[in-house]
Amino acid sequence: MSTTTKVELVRSVQDEFGVTPALAAIGLPRATWYYRLEHGRSYAERHAELRRPLERIARTHPEYGYRRTTTELNERLGDTINQKVVRRLHQCWGLPLVRSTRSPRPSGLRQAIVAAGERVNLVAELEAIGPLEVLHTDFTELVYGAGKAQLMALVDRASKLVPGWALGAHADTALALRACVNEH
Repeated sequence: MSTTTKVELVRSVQDEFGVTPALAAIGLPRATWYYRLEHGRSYAERHAELRRPLERIARTHPEYGYRRTTTELNERLGDTINQKVVRRLHQCWGLPLVRSTRSPRPSGLRQAIVAAGERVNLVAELEAIGPLEVLHTDFTELVYGAGKAQLMALVDRASKLVPGWALGAHADTALALRACVNEH
């Protein structure tokens, strides 16, 4: 039984039986009980008063990380808040996501795939797939005592047989071509 469940059970029977007998019956240490009473709320609930100032700082200064936000918060509140608290609250409330970041520009290949849409998946258009009509392939890195090697295998979709494969030092076009023509 989890500690949270034990605390809830003791909380439900403490008025009827008292805390000490309930703790003894369930095997929950007294220190854990009192710790959970004081710290039972979530981290975000315990520091709820900091949410508005932190959100205000995040919106006015989106380039600030938790270190500069901590300094700004301490100046605004006139109180000392630990950087660890600010960092954890940033994570709880998703404040670093307020920053205005741009997605990277898609590569030429990604643009072509998106432009092709459903036509990209050529296998989906086939009604029945016969032997050696569709081959799947991938490079696999093999690590051994003297270094690394690259394995490229062609796998038939219908029969799951391997009609071709090649082993080489680099995952490149030459290795792929060797796998296709079965030159081992």
